[in-house]
Amino acid sequence: MNTKRRRSTDRGEGSTGIMRASGIVTAIVVAIGLAAIGFGLLGCAKPERPPAKNPEELLTQLKDDRARIDQTTDAMMKRIDEFNSSRKPGEQTLQFSEVFNQDLSPEQRDVLNSMVAEEADISYKALLQTIIADRDTIQGLQDNVARLEQTLPDSFVVAKNGDSQHDLAMAYLTQDSKLDAEKAKVLLSQADQTDELLPGNKVWFFYDPQRDTFRTYVTQGEAGKTPLAVRRANKRALTQERDTFKVESATFKGERDGAQAEVASLQEIKTGLETDIATLTQTKYQLESTVARLSDDLAVRENSLYFHAGNEKRLADQGVLSSVLKRVRDVKGLTYDESLDLRQGTTITLTPESYGLEEIREVRMLPPIYQEGRDFTVETLEDHSSARLIILDPEMFRGKEVLLSIRG
Repeated sequence: MNTKRRRSTDRGEGSTGIMRASGIVTAIVVAIGLAAIGFGLLGCAKPERPPAKNPEELLTQLKDDRARIDQTTDAMMKRIDEFNSSRKPGEQTLQFSEVFNQDLSPEQRDVLNSMVAEEADISYKALLQTIIADRDTIQGLQDNVARLEQTLPDSFVVAKNGDSQHDLAMAYLTQDSKLDAEKAKVLLSQADQTDELLPGNKVWFFYDPQRDTFRTYVTQGEAGKTPLAVRRANKRALTQERDTFKVESATFKGERDGAQAEVASLQEIKTGLETDIATLTQTKYQLESTVARLSDDLAVRENSLYFHAGNEKRLADQGVLSSVLKRVRDVKGLTYDESLDLRQGTTITLTPESYGLEEIREVRMLPPIYQEGRDFTVETLEDHSSARLIILDPEMFRGKEVLLSIRG
């Protein structure tokens, strides 16, 4: 790709898949009329959560925080609209961008505080105070989301004019991850993507070859808006246009034409919600599949013995073993890339050809905390053509790493 890819160091926004899920939930709540304006309870601080233990727990925390950001933002917009509708001609009104701008100076913040102090109506004074509390809640949640996202090993590119998330993801999978085009298409068909990509947005990617999983999402970056914010702005613009059209229709064409336009708009929203629900269901299945795979991998890790077997002379030449005392001296650089699942067996068979030897006369296990005869035993054939390491106490070796020094 032409755009330079970097490791993630600043994740101010969340993954498109999880943000889209939170937007779906908010849309459903608004559609069925259960989102009350008094949603300020979301501003109450939640108890500090323990760190995520695994990727699926981290994704759950991110999904929860982004859902609360989305719901609190909707509530704040409704409160701003309610406050503005109470203003008389010439009186100062509020805009969401003015209230939530991250770069507000102390003087600008004082303007909002002054409006609170000058407001005579107690109910609207409380409304302004709730708007300020909503702003602080959203900023706190965004800080938490950024902190959580910094633990993800993802990379990103900055979108340019004309870029699409699909094309950028295809380039990442085929060029960086070295996958063929057909495999990349299959992975992309399982990932949520957006059409509202803006120049300056950051498009994130992560492919795990071991689990064959891929995720991609979009954050605000230098664009100033996320795809979710664009969709919401468009939705608000469409809603305002619809309301204006309804008024004009009532004036010039009668209530019948206005009612027909309303029915058409609601049908479009209904169709969109049904599509979003289907996408959310698919995301749920994907997350459940990921949890199952991670659980299986964890079980294998906890029940396996990991070992590195090598020619004793070579280990000494590499500086791993002391050439005089035959003790472990430096295991840096060793990879314990062989394993034995102790749930399925307790025997490791060693052949001399695998280690550049003509015969095997002795096998030692290091570190020496493990005792032969008590924890394990070694059986060598009389012609020294092979040897077997037999684990006598599997519990002692679960999840451990050992070095096998083979002497010919």
